[in-house]
Formats: sequence, C-alpha cells, structure tokens
Amino acid sequence: MDEGRIPSLHVVADSIPQAYFRAMTAVWKNGLAIRTEYDRKDEQGKYIDPPSRDARVLIEIKDPCAEPRYPPVSFCEIGAYIAEILGIKDHLVVPMEQLKESLNGELSAKEWPYTYHQRLFSHPGLDGRVVNQMALAVERVARTPYTRRAVATTSVPSLDPYLKEDVPCLREVQLRCPEDEHGNLCLNLNTMWRSRDLYKAWPDNVIGITFLQSRLAREVAEKSGRPTRVGSYADYSSSLHIYGQDFGAVGGDSARGLQSFFDTFDEESFLARSLTSEQACDMLVLPQLKQLLSEERVRQWRFPPEAIALGRQLIADLDSGAYLP
Repeated sequence: MDEGRIPSLHVVADSIPQAYFRAMTAVWKNGLAIRTEYDRKDEQGKYIDPPSRDARVLIEIKDPCAEPRYPPVSFCEIGAYIAEILGIKDHLVVPMEQLKESLNGELSAKEWPYTYHQRLFSHPGLDGRVVNQMALAVERVARTPYTRRAVATTSVPSLDPYLKEDVPCLREVQLRCPEDEHGNLCLNLNTMWRSRDLYKAWPDNVIGITFLQSRLAREVAEKSGRPTRVGSYADYSSSLHIYGQDFGAVGGDSARGLQSFFDTFDEESFLARSLTSEQACDMLVLPQLKQLLSEERVRQWRFPPEAIALGRQLIADLDSGAYLP
C-alpha cells in the first residue's frame, strides 16, 4: 500500500541544467499529489489550484562548474541573488532582541528575520553573540580534510518555530573534502532543505549556493596551503515540489495561458538553450550587479559601505574570471 507515502527520488546529473531538467521530470511523473498552504481558493472557499506534486529528493551534480552552467529558466535577478547569498543584504536582518519582541507581529518588506548568509556566517544566539560557522568549517576541513564534522546550520530553534512566514528552507550545509588522484583537495558541498519550489526556486538556489562553494574552495586552499578545486554538489530536499498553480507552465492545462515546460523542452533542447558562465555573466550577472550598486538601488536597500565593497569585489572577481570554471 503506497497511500499516504511521500515518494523518495534520486537524481544524478553532470551539470546544473541537466539536474534541473531531470528533477523536473522525476517530480512531475512520480511526485505525490498533496495540498500546500499557498493553494488559492475562490470566494466560496473552493480550491482554484490543483494539488502540488511533491517528493523527497536527493540530487547530485557531478560537476556544478560544467558548461553550460545556467538553465534557461530563472525567476529572479540572478546577479542580485548571487550577491545576497554572498552576504550583501545581511544588514537588513532585524536584530535578535527586536525579533523576539515582534514574533507575534508582522515584519515589513524591508525587515528580514534572516538571510542564509547571515545564519551561516553570523549565526545569532539569544545572548546576542554570533558564531561564524562557515569559518570554523573551513578551518576544520583545512586541518583535517577527511572530517565529517564541517557542518553549519541555519536553524534557530528558539526563534524559527514562531515565525509566521519565511521559515528558512535551507537548513544545513556540510563541507566534505576528499583528495583527487593528484593528491589535491576537492571541496564537495552537501546541503539539506526543509522545503523547495522546484520549478521557480531550485535552479537559482543552486547557482547562488555553488558560487558560495567556489568561494569556500578558495578559502580552504588559502588555509590549507594546498590546491583545492570545486567538487560535486548534492542537495536533499524533504519536500521538493511543483505548485499546482504552475501546472499550466510545466505540463498541465496549457489553456490557462502559460506555455508548457515539457512542450517547449526535452533534455537535449534544454541544455542547448542553457547559458555558459561567460554568457550569463555578460548578459545577466554583471549588468544586474552593477544596477544593484546604482545610486537608486543603494538608497532603496540602504546598503552600508561594507555591502557596497562586497558588491564591487564580486564584480571585480567576475570581470577577472575568478568565478569561471
């Protein structure tokens, strides 16, 4: 009897775009039909959207730097999102004391309970102290490359269960650093996720997180004094889902006015339409980063000097090819 069972799926791919297409196929064909807290209803309280497709999914990308690297589907300003993953919006996080006072209230759009980078690099305690978990993980890996203890969490159990919305989806990051056949270090990255919108969030998440993986590999190399390259990337999602409201765009009722994902692509055409790192940087990432640092956007986001410096350094690194495979 499989009734009430959430399926467990495993996807292995050579690149980010291939992993995305294979995961979409796997969840679309094999995911459980189940309601979400975001399904829309009409005035009579009847559901407008069909149930989502949902599964537990482990995805391994053998080489997250493989080209083409950027899927042709994105739902964010990827340049701005990469900068966010690397810490440019950490200043927007509400201090812990204020968060504790407003748990039963509403935060404004410019008041964030966390960013992933903040939780990993400045993990907050109730006593006001912070822990740079990623610095400790890098030091541990540099000292003992085969360790299994280089782990960082985004969870704050005294806070997260009380948040009305925006409970962190990313829960844990683990660094694994075996040697390759030449005796050099190879930084593999594992991530664990509470919940994930496969269609609209997964590819942008992975592009951003693997930028972080690249930066961490350089830090391990500096700390260990040994050549270190980016290795495989894997993520496990307890709930990897395609929302019912997106079925028209994915493969369901195309009469809703959205073009079907699977009508448009097979795996070969999806890879052919994907962008290389150089193409994406020239067309999307660098222009969006420069726009993010424009006077108007700096005022909008209230960027402090250290955030502006981070953005400028990211632009310089991209211009120099530091983040290209």
